[in-house]
Amino acid sequence: MVGVVLWSGLCLALLLRAAVGDHNSSEYSHGAAASVVVMVGRSWEPARWGGEDGPMSPGLREVRSAAAASASGEVSDSAAAGWMSGVAGDWEVLQDQAVSQICRQMLVHFGDASSALVRCAVKSARPVRICEKCNSHFHHFWDAFANLSKDAGNESCSRQLLRSDRLQIVLKTRNFLQQMWTDSQCDACLNENKTAPSIESIIFKKMLNESLNCFEFYSSKHPAPSNYSDLCTKCKGSYINLTECYIRMEKDNKLCIDIIDSMNLTRQLWSTTYNCTVRCSDTIPVIAVSTFLLFLPVIFYLSSFLHSEQKKLKLIEPKRLKHCNSSSSSIAH
Repeated sequence: MVGVVLWSGLCLALLLRAAVGDHNSSEYSHGAAASVVVMVGRSWEPARWGGEDGPMSPGLREVRSAAAASASGEVSDSAAAGWMSGVAGDWEVLQDQAVSQICRQMLVHFGDASSALVRCAVKSARPVRICEKCNSHFHHFWDAFANLSKDAGNESCSRQLLRSDRLQIVLKTRNFLQQMWTDSQCDACLNENKTAPSIESIIFKKMLNESLNCFEFYSSKHPAPSNYSDLCTKCKGSYINLTECYIRMEKDNKLCIDIIDSMNLTRQLWSTTYNCTVRCSDTIPVIAVSTFLLFLPVIFYLSSFLHSEQKKLKLIEPKRLKHCNSSSSSIAH
């Protein structure tokens, strides 16, 4: 009787072991983290990562749970919070290892200056006012990058932040914002110190305001499109002065994106919205030259015809023909 009981217990133990082995192999085939199930008191707990048996701390258990949930595609906010709390201490150690405290402060200052410049550029995108509105932001951004490039005491922030990784986020941010400023040609509209608008830019802006004020006054006075002729007549002088100022600045290479965009929009208002035109001052000479070229073939063929008729009238009879005529007349007599 006792032998039968022992034999039955041994068979049951073998079946349980086989069942546990099948369960672990199925979990491994589905991509879950392989673990060995051990008995701790009266509860079953998974072993540590790496295949070693033993109990886990509460923080490691939360990290393990978050990783399992991420593998199955079911990550909750509480699981994510547990994962972050489990690695927060290690992350601070990595920060201290990568960047010193002094360089980190400079990096934060550079990030603030970069975000301020980007925010200003986006807000001033249409109509374009980057050179006028964002000049101070660009100088702050450039000073912040210059501080990163220098050594702070015994700390080499340039080595730690600019070329210490493959992505080079700081350098790419600097290059992008510098290229945006260069493409805008803002230095052409600034004074020698690059801190304020140049005299030519101030004059252009004054003429631009005069033209726009004239457009606004007469367009509100005569809202109907058929009455825009009054606007074209009254605002013609200010518009011509603005155009001449723009042409002078273009010849002197004093144009930036702000002035170019302002002039383009003003020309669209003048020609497209209000249907106004400015007659070119060289119209009469162009018409005269075109008329002359049009009648030039007629003049050529007419002169050729008259000259050929005169040649025919002046045709001289040959002397031999005259001698023959005289001989024939004497014979007849």
